[in-house]
Amino acid sequence: MHFLLLGATGRTGQHVISELLSQGHTAVALVRSSAKLAPRPGLTLVTGSPLSKPDIKNALSAAPSLTPSAAIITLNTVRKSDSPFAPQISPPRFLADSCANVCEVLEDAGIRRVVVMSTAGVGDSWANLPWLSRVFMGWTNIKYALEDHGLVDKEIRGTKMDWTLVRAVRLEFDDPKEKQTDTKADVKTLGSKGVGMRMTDSVTVASVARFLVKVAVQRDFVKSAVVVRN
Repeated sequence: MHFLLLGATGRTGQHVISELLSQGHTAVALVRSSAKLAPRPGLTLVTGSPLSKPDIKNALSAAPSLTPSAAIITLNTVRKSDSPFAPQISPPRFLADSCANVCEVLEDAGIRRVVVMSTAGVGDSWANLPWLSRVFMGWTNIKYALEDHGLVDKEIRGTKMDWTLVRAVRLEFDDPKEKQTDTKADVKTLGSKGVGMRMTDSVTVASVARFLVKVAVQRDFVKSAVVVRN
């Protein structure tokens, strides 16, 4: 299959690229800067913004003779640093407007499948998020990302797309100083509401990436959200 990728330069997005290419798929990634990704066979890079519909259209036709069968979106909001208290850099509705643009362009092109990386706590999973996590999100600037993901949730349900929202619990990122073991372990799914979430829950970015690719290819969880953890 051939995929359109948004958020490919991020830590989860780069794992999505590796997972797709390792399975023999191809992809075109719409990125703000191609310098952040090394050229790889099967990967086409297009410079542009998900806030621009013309840029998204250019990405769809960037690979000769290949039309994406699906899109995988791993965009996230950006803060000045990784600190949860750091000021937000991304504009309001960055995720929601990007998702709306992508869905509109894909619908016009006759492409219906889209898989979106979201986060636990969005929508009907909020009530099952551990209370300390709810307090932390409300106290820090992480709340702005949560709000934008919530807007994505609302936007995508109004489209005609065959969408899936993957709501990941706390992400574990790669530590270059340590040898990674079993970073692509299968995830456990907790349904849309995330019943059974715990404070200790986490999921590796590699595991999430493999799950995103799996549901995109196999068309699992169509028109539904799902909370995932390791």
